[in-house]
Amino acid sequence: MDYVSNQEAQIQEMLKALGIESVDALFNAIPATLFHKKPTSDDGLSESELLQLFEKIGKKNTFADFDSYLGGGAYSHYVPALVNAITSRSEFLTSYTPYQPEVSQGMLQVIFEFQSAYSAITRLDVANASVYDGASACAEGLLMALRIQKDKRCVGISDGVNPLYRKVIEQYLSFLDVDILTLEACKGRSDVAAILVQSPNFFGVIEEMPQLAKAAHENGSLFIACGNPLSYGLLTPPGDYAADIAVGDCQPLGLNLNFGGPYAGYMACRKEFVRQLPGRLVGETVDNKGQRGYVLTLQAREQHIRREKATSNICTNQALAALGSLVAILWYGPEGLKKLGKANFKRAHYLSSELEKLKGFSVRHPHFNEFTLKLPCTAEKALEHFRKHSIEPGIALNRYYPEMDSHLLVAVTELKTLKQLQKFVKIAGQL
Repeated sequence: MDYVSNQEAQIQEMLKALGIESVDALFNAIPATLFHKKPTSDDGLSESELLQLFEKIGKKNTFADFDSYLGGGAYSHYVPALVNAITSRSEFLTSYTPYQPEVSQGMLQVIFEFQSAYSAITRLDVANASVYDGASACAEGLLMALRIQKDKRCVGISDGVNPLYRKVIEQYLSFLDVDILTLEACKGRSDVAAILVQSPNFFGVIEEMPQLAKAAHENGSLFIACGNPLSYGLLTPPGDYAADIAVGDCQPLGLNLNFGGPYAGYMACRKEFVRQLPGRLVGETVDNKGQRGYVLTLQAREQHIRREKATSNICTNQALAALGSLVAILWYGPEGLKKLGKANFKRAHYLSSELEKLKGFSVRHPHFNEFTLKLPCTAEKALEHFRKHSIEPGIALNRYYPEMDSHLLVAVTELKTLKQLQKFVKIAGQL
């Protein structure tokens, strides 16, 4: 950014307001030995010379170019230009939590439309105004289930839930008298408040959600579905197999990777559970003149209204990120989301089928746009091979975990071209 210095008259005016005689007096508390000698009038560079120097230094800033196949919860999707154009508007960019609804009608309407969009995507009755991310949505979903089933002190979590999500869940529940069980350990137990299953799961595999939901209900447990919202353009949404709560991360729809955040988490549920839904909820109403308006509703749930009765310590929402996701959803529309989901599915299946033709490679099925690739060697050796043999742009494949020593996670989105996928296969074939 450009820098314009203060003139002497301005400096004197500020010193007078501060009640001091010189700029040096502002720094009396700093030892004199720490000060550099003041530059003289002919010392240093002029403004134009300084800008030229900065430009020269700036040209040294280079970085490697990669085709990203990273996944595991954050995905490289195309973000329509309209998203940034809308979210950058000052009405949204500078707005804060609308505690005073009468002066925040624009933002409240946006939140209401966001809720409506995710209610439609998940096919559940009501959605909240967003939470922080997919991990906190999972944890809040389990806390919500424990409030609904007050006499039960266990929850079940699928092994396929993102391990980063699991860590957040464990942190949330660590101060409660609650046991966290595996799905296998939940069988036959009547004290399990809820079952949480992610599909597509962390390994990219599509779970048998209708059967798992039915089994959970027969066991007297609520069923919480965690999922990539983009996948519901192709896969059965939670409401269609009677899930009680749906949670996940909005990032795949309208949010850049942003070095890991901020994102927004979505939460939706059946209408009978709405009073246990955490965070914010915007409702549509009519004022005394018959005009449509928006208000924060059911606020007994919120910490800033009745802290001792709050359902969660979340008393705000990721409004700007939620807006970005909403704009993308509206941009694509119902048919567009189906096409986008299908494009991701087809590209990922093209790559996985080509890789399975290579000796020593196999893929876990069924999958959506991310899959676990079993290698003919260790993951470390494969990563080194891809680094060594990738001609610019390189291939980013560094997400794996110690327990997956001979496996890699591979995420494919609509951004991958046929040429890029064939390049991946060619390098893998040289392994």
